Amino acid sequence: MTESSAFLDAIAALDITFTTDRRAARKAFPAALALANPAEREFLDRLADTFTLYPFASAMKRLDAQYAAEPDNRDRLVALVPDTDPALFIRDRADRLAEMQARAAHNNTSVEDEYSATHAELPTAELPRTPMRQWRNPPARTYLAPRRDTEKSRGTAEQIKYRIARRAKRRPVEVEPEVVARYVAENLYTDTVDAELADARAAETRARERGLLAAPRSGSWTPRFPGDKPPLDSEEARTLWNHLYVGYVAEQHQHALALAGKSAVSEDRALADATTRTTLHGYSDRRTAIPFQGNGLDYDHEAMNPVRGWRCVSCFIERADTDQHLTHTHTGGLRSDDGLCDICRADDRPGLPPLLTGFTARDLARTYMRFFANTYPAAARGLLAEVRARAPQWLIILIDEFLATANLPGATPEPDPQPPVAPAQRQPRRRGPVLGAGQRTGCCDACTQITAVNTDNLCTPCLVWIGLDTPATTRHAA
Repeated sequence: MTESSAFLDAIAALDITFTTDRRAARKAFPAALALANPAEREFLDRLADTFTLYPFASAMKRLDAQYAAEPDNRDRLVALVPDTDPALFIRDRADRLAEMQARAAHNNTSVEDEYSATHAELPTAELPRTPMRQWRNPPARTYLAPRRDTEKSRGTAEQIKYRIARRAKRRPVEVEPEVVARYVAENLYTDTVDAELADARAAETRARERGLLAAPRSGSWTPRFPGDKPPLDSEEARTLWNHLYVGYVAEQHQHALALAGKSAVSEDRALADATTRTTLHGYSDRRTAIPFQGNGLDYDHEAMNPVRGWRCVSCFIERADTDQHLTHTHTGGLRSDDGLCDICRADDRPGLPPLLTGFTARDLARTYMRFFANTYPAAARGLLAEVRARAPQWLIILIDEFLATANLPGATPEPDPQPPVAPAQRQPRRRGPVLGAGQRTGCCDACTQITAVNTDNLCTPCLVWIGLDTPATTRHAA
């Protein structure tokens, strides 16, 4: 027995123990994990990353497609993938995690390193550097050590009144030179590097077209020391810097408002002001743009929990997760999946025949398909088509191969050749009502009708009905 089979056998034993004694299974898990070799630990890390980056259904399809041609990983996938959603995916952070994972794979780093790199604050780079000799040799004290007598004298009423009067005294304000005031008003925080790089690239392209410069060579990167990492792509590094810089300028804008005694603005408004100030458009928000009139999410579809696994072969209802395992212990012994739910099993209804020891998920799938073809020949195609619509890639291939060779009623006949159809005449487009100034076609937030709405997503009748807009009364001349 190899280490790999020992680990998978230990996990299978834990799966059986978990159904009867969860506390004992948890205690035995560290010992089972110690049997895993580096390849299996790496496989577990990939599973955790996949379930963190994608929803459960999408993660299962990606894993099936990724390991479709790897028999060893297919066995690990069947034994180690959970039956239910591990709840590792969070929709708000999924896009950012996927981006950091791609950057980590490109830079040969970890996701933690990329997270720290993207969240480094710019003010840290502006702090003065501390000399190395001051790390262990701090400068001598330049003031007297606090004493009880000194602190007591500072707390007298006269001293407190004196300090309050000094703080309240207005100090003369230095008048900034004109060149400094003009720079702050016009050029502070303005980034002109993008425009300069674009001009430099255009000049370089023109020089190459005229034959003055040779074609660029794809230079190879050589590590300078053990563990050295390749640099980021220039465009990606520039995009990341622009994104951080716009956020930094937005924070400075909020600080300036606070120092001036004004109320803070929203984050979107601060980012818009920072974009205008820095002339870096398109870097204030890196999230995916929201589609027109919605967010692209089908709420009716998302509210429904999709059916998982094979249905009961007797009553065709969705079975519990405990009935979806390859092996069962419902009858007291270990046997393959019988394809029944708990009610049909209690009623002693016929199910799948037991399989020999060492069977795989593909063998069990073929058993399901043969059972449907022998027991329900008239409905077998419809049953397998329903399973195929939500099946992983490897099961879709098996179902297609079985339906192509099985002699089942209901096969789609080959269509007869049809004469060419004349091209359809284009109907004239109906034009809707002409929109007024500041209006657009959208969904009204009040009456939910698709009509002309204003900037606040309300149509004109709803604005009048709510009382936000009062139409001007018509005055007739006497």
